Amino acid sequence: MKRRTFLLGTGAAAIGSAALLRQRNEGGPYSPYFARLNNALKSENIARPTMIVDLDRMDANIDQVRSSIQSPKTYRIVVKSLPSLPLLQYIMRRANTQALMVFHQPFLNTITDNCPDADVLMGKPQPIAAVATFYSKLKPTGFDPQKQLQWLIDTPERLRQYHELARSLGVKMRVALELDIGLHRGGFSEPEALNGALDIIAADPVHLEFSGFMGYEAHIVKMPSLNSSWRKAVEHYHLLYESARDRQPQLFDHPLTLNIAGSQTYQLYGEDTFFNDLCAGSGLVMPTDFDIPTLENHQPAAFIATPVLKHYDSVQLAGLEWASGVFAAWNPNRQQAFYIYGGNWQAEYENPPGLKRNSLWGHSSNQEMVNASNKVQLGVDDFVFLRPKQSEFVFLQFGDLVTVRGADIENLWPVFQQTG
Repeated sequence: MKRRTFLLGTGAAAIGSAALLRQRNEGGPYSPYFARLNNALKSENIARPTMIVDLDRMDANIDQVRSSIQSPKTYRIVVKSLPSLPLLQYIMRRANTQALMVFHQPFLNTITDNCPDADVLMGKPQPIAAVATFYSKLKPTGFDPQKQLQWLIDTPERLRQYHELARSLGVKMRVALELDIGLHRGGFSEPEALNGALDIIAADPVHLEFSGFMGYEAHIVKMPSLNSSWRKAVEHYHLLYESARDRQPQLFDHPLTLNIAGSQTYQLYGEDTFFNDLCAGSGLVMPTDFDIPTLENHQPAAFIATPVLKHYDSVQLAGLEWASGVFAAWNPNRQQAFYIYGGNWQAEYENPPGLKRNSLWGHSSNQEMVNASNKVQLGVDDFVFLRPKQSEFVFLQFGDLVTVRGADIENLWPVFQQTG
């Protein structure tokens, strides 16, 4: 083969390979839904990074949960995933439940101050100093911790701490025991330790009351075999329950909370008659971490909206200005650059389609660079929309939540304070 022919053939092959590797243009205009949201935000003169909650979509998700968790089961709302008092109160009314799972002492005091009829199960064990702080800040609103609050206990040592505090304060504490049923996040995994805790409770009915069990298994959906892992978890819960009942039958002579599940698994218990207390929180607003098969009948209801501050017709990187045309030719989704208000959230770009963070530029929590193809027609002061990956902490980063119904903004709802 002649050298010229060889070189031409090699060059053509290289060009062909490069064409195959060239990125697809993913850009486009706003979808109608987000075009309406953009107009609604601008009409209300909102010009900051904002967390939006779509009440119509959330209503549909609440109704999905309630259709699955029916009486005599209790639907318990996970507060950390929905950290706003008016948001919680709205969901409580729609779902017709007073049952809450709380994970943070300041949130607990806010709830007992404002929701005197709440039925609270703590979702994680609290340091003994946090428990003492709760009682010191408890206001006379009608909420009675001796009847309406269940503290979560994961070890005999923590139970002894709580017992000592209960005696020093002259109160009775209702305690639920955390079970490790396969996720290894703490709690009682063997009958021996569990029975030791029950002996402590039984020895002082004046200051301690056994209220039930909590067994977390929602992350089982991420394990290789959902059905097998879920069955093993449920079987281990039953084993621990039966061992405890045989050890201290008198502690089982009143209704107990038998809590399990989370947003990712609550639908697995539709026909179950043993568990009576099921949780869901994030599934009501559907951050991206919850895009899983068990929640395919839920719809996203929370979005971050942030204004475009600057727009450039090409992507210019300091020190790499010469490569601007190369980037755009190789990847049409790098044809334009936008700088948004804020950034670096736990979130993924949602709309307009085709928005990409520039990995060479890196993250910025002040003005993050976002690239897009020329099919994206955003102007300065238009909004970029993202979906949060989670709700529990991300919701706390934007001040008041903006609630929308249809194309209209309804309310600004404050979020919880992390201290207090």
